Amino acid sequence: MARVSPKNPRYRSKEEICRDVAFVISCETLHIGTRLAVVDQVFWVWTEFDGKYDGCKYWSKKAKALPKGEAKGNLVHEHLVPRKVVRQKLLRCKSANDVRTVLETWCIGVVVTREEDQLLNSLRLGSAMPHDWDGIDPWARYTKAGIRLAQDEASAC
Repeated sequence: MARVSPKNPRYRSKEEICRDVAFVISCETLHIGTRLAVVDQVFWVWTEFDGKYDGCKYWSKKAKALPKGEAKGNLVHEHLVPRKVVRQKLLRCKSANDVRTVLETWCIGVVVTREEDQLLNSLRLGSAMPHDWDGIDPWARYTKAGIRLAQDEASAC
C-alpha cells in the first residue's frame, strides 16, 4: 500500500487516528467486534503511514541487501511486535495520548525477507513474543531470531 496523500479525502493524520481509536475503544455501545476491527485496521495504517516498503524506516540487513530485481515477492512488511500483543495494550488505553504512546512504542513496521519471516514462524515467534520476554524490549523477537537491522538503522535497536 502506498502512502495516502494528504490531499486524499481518506487521509488521516496520526493525531486524528489516535483520537478516533481512543473514541472507538471507549465507546461501550459499539460491539467488541467492531472495536477490534477498527484496532486491527489501524495496525496497517500506522505501520504503513510513510509507505509499506519505500518509506518504511526499519529494514533488516538481508532485506536491504536484496538486489532490486530480487526484492519483488521476497519482501514482507512485518509488525515488530505481534498485533495481538499491541491489541491488548491498545484496549487498555484511556486517551488519545495513551493510544499514541502504544502505537509509537509497539506498532512498528519492519521490512524483512520472506526467509526471515518464515524463520520467525518456525521459531513460533510469528505471532508471539519470546516466552522469556521482559515486556519491555520491542525488538526481542528479532534478537531471538538473529535478525539484524540494516546498518543505517542499527542505532535504533
